[in-house]
Amino acid sequence: MTSKAAVYLTDDRDLRDDELRTLVIFQGGNGDWYVQVGNRHGRATDGVRLCTSGGASSHAPGLTVAIASAYRAIIAAQRGELAPPSRVDLEEEVEAWRAAFPKHQFEFGSIVRKPEGA
Repeated sequence: MTSKAAVYLTDDRDLRDDELRTLVIFQGGNGDWYVQVGNRHGRATDGVRLCTSGGASSHAPGLTVAIASAYRAIIAAQRGELAPPSRVDLEEEVEAWRAAFPKHQFEFGSIVRKPEGA
């Protein structure tokens, strides 16, 4: 099953309406990401498939993660929700927790005290 498409219409004010382009991102039933640039109505026939097992994951590590983040941000905006935290936001939060609780660690879904000497 294909996911709902995330659609972003450019806000480029230097273009006429008939020149506006839309970014379309969706995930196929195979888990791969598909990225297209279409006309202002989102109709596109050409695009790029980003494989999540091999392909883009091997040749451009981080690309499929970035596309997934872009997808979630666009979907959140379409729903009128706040954007999900970015990877940088999450890494900074983890760093802050580790600094505040240096004697603890995350282990199998729980926060536990580190063994002595660790």
